[in-house]
Amino acid sequence: MTSSDKETRKIGMYAVPTTSSSKTANTSPRGLSILARSLFRQMREQGYSSAQIIGLSSELLDLVSSDLRQTDTDELVDAAE
Repeated sequence: MTSSDKETRKIGMYAVPTTSSSKTANTSPRGLSILARSLFRQMREQGYSSAQIIGLSSELLDLVSSDLRQTDTDELVDAAE
């Protein structure tokens, strides 16, 4: 992977790795469902409570929301240029 293929994007206090569009994750509804079930099962096996799993879900939604707001801001800046 070249340096241009791997970049990070700051979301909140986290630096989140991004990859080029040719290397995106499986985003099919079935793939996402399998990922969610697997993560849920692993968290329960590790002893996380329902409240903690809900807390993680909330944090993920906050990150997605921040990412969408940043994308909207970036698009507005690009349109103004």
